[in-house]
Amino acid sequence: MIMKLVLLAFISNPFATSAQENTQVIVEKFFNTYQSDPSAAIDYIFSTNEWMRDSKEQIENVKTQLNSTLKIIGSYKGNNTISTKKIANEHLIKVVVLVRHERQPLRFNFTLYKADDKWAIYNFSFDDSLDEEFD
Repeated sequence: MIMKLVLLAFISNPFATSAQENTQVIVEKFFNTYQSDPSAAIDYIFSTNEWMRDSKEQIENVKTQLNSTLKIIGSYKGNNTISTKKIANEHLIKVVVLVRHERQPLRFNFTLYKADDKWAIYNFSFDDSLDEEFD
């Protein structure tokens, strides 16, 4: 079993110009890009957070780990949302997604934060620990 975990957490800026109004739009745009270019999808998700501009090395590490995993698990076949949890009067949302690949699935975790009126990625991780979802 392959296991990769990448975790980056940053406080978002409410004035980030590339942040979307809706978390569903952010996740959908991520997967629309992911199906043809996973590296560009990683660039997109972190572009929603203005504070990530100086974290290029960390973003490249995420892309390297993801691309290494994808070489082993095969091509992308689709995704399904497992859960969406909202806290803090809907200012912090976690979306957990099953990402289907030829050999095995991955779990992507998107935590999005809205300080004022714009959503931005706060935390992103991926792994193959889907058995936890049955607990």
